[in-house]
Amino acid sequence: MEKENTNGGSVYITVDKHFNPVHISTKGTGEEGFLEFMQEDVEKALKETEMPAMGMMYYNVPDMGIVPPLQEGNNEDYLKKLEKVMDEHGIELQRYQRLSEVVYCL
Repeated sequence: MEKENTNGGSVYITVDKHFNPVHISTKGTGEEGFLEFMQEDVEKALKETEMPAMGMMYYNVPDMGIVPPLQEGNNEDYLKKLEKVMDEHGIELQRYQRLSEVVYCL
């Protein structure tokens, strides 16, 4: 049975160089939410001695009921699950940004 949640939102994901998720959030929506999400990772990166090879991305989702739930603990296959659902519903990635590019622009 399908969930009857038609509330739209966004899914934000930061991935490492192997495209394994390291930070996932559904807090916020659209570009404004993405900027807030990126700020968290930028602040962490600036505390590192070396710039981590990471990328940040997000999807705008018209019905958050289709978004796979986060698992307690390990979510290393979350991006694959999410991409499968997004493809099935014809939802395209809104943006992909390398962390190093964001830091450089600041």
